[in-house]
Amino acid sequence: MKLVNDKMFPALQYVVADNIHSSDVAAIFTTRKGGVSGTTPETEHLYSLNLKFDYDDDDEDHANVMENYNIVASSQGFRAKNVFALWQNHTDKVIVITETLIASRPAAALSPLDEIADALITNVPNILISVRTADCVPIFFYDEKHKAVGAAHAGWQGTFKQIGAKTINRMTEVYGTNPADIQVAVGPAAEVCCYEVGVDFYENFRNKYGDEINRFFTFEPNKKPHCNLKAMNKAFLVNAGVKAENITVSDYCTICNPELFYSFRRNGKKRGIMASLIGIR
Repeated sequence: MKLVNDKMFPALQYVVADNIHSSDVAAIFTTRKGGVSGTTPETEHLYSLNLKFDYDDDDEDHANVMENYNIVASSQGFRAKNVFALWQNHTDKVIVITETLIASRPAAALSPLDEIADALITNVPNILISVRTADCVPIFFYDEKHKAVGAAHAGWQGTFKQIGAKTINRMTEVYGTNPADIQVAVGPAAEVCCYEVGVDFYENFRNKYGDEINRFFTFEPNKKPHCNLKAMNKAFLVNAGVKAENITVSDYCTICNPELFYSFRRNGKKRGIMASLIGIR
């Protein structure tokens, strides 16, 4: 995957899922660069492409976040009002975006759907489905044969519940997707270098998945384990039938790149959030 500056908005930087992104499909992971947030001392921690929907610490009129979505959507040839997102809560629930659901949405809406879920799928063109992250793992899915896409938010809980595999299962049910045909992109997220976890965290995974899970953890004497969530998600997707060669994994770590990414682990709640957006043109 590569970091690019947008041609239309030169200050806008995003990571391209280059095994999916094309003239037919937009598939980008935003960074914190290229927006209009964080222009005051009180909001500088949001600088500059903050894309979170709870505006408690951004502009009172929400104008900056709205403009940020407009910038990102426009850069890919979409309209901001056609961005679909979720209220995420580390579930394994997948929402299908249909023409009927789109038609029921208020014309000027740009806010998460009412349902709490952590993945979206669609075969409707001219919309962007998105998940938001600030260390968790964003995952894109593209079924070229059936012209369908998906996006999933996989924190440790979503990974534990295998939301990636469940997103594929839902695409199979709805669109007839064959997992072997899917292209997958795993975006910027916390890397094993920085993702320290508790022993109980490790034991939860080992109790469910057995000693095979050890390959996704590093252990040093007198230190807490570190977890490789990206690699774990890739392995679960391979087990679900995706070809390993069809999965591209970003090597960007959101925690140790503060100039480029927001990070919950690094900054807690006082920070912005990135969005990962995919859509059929």
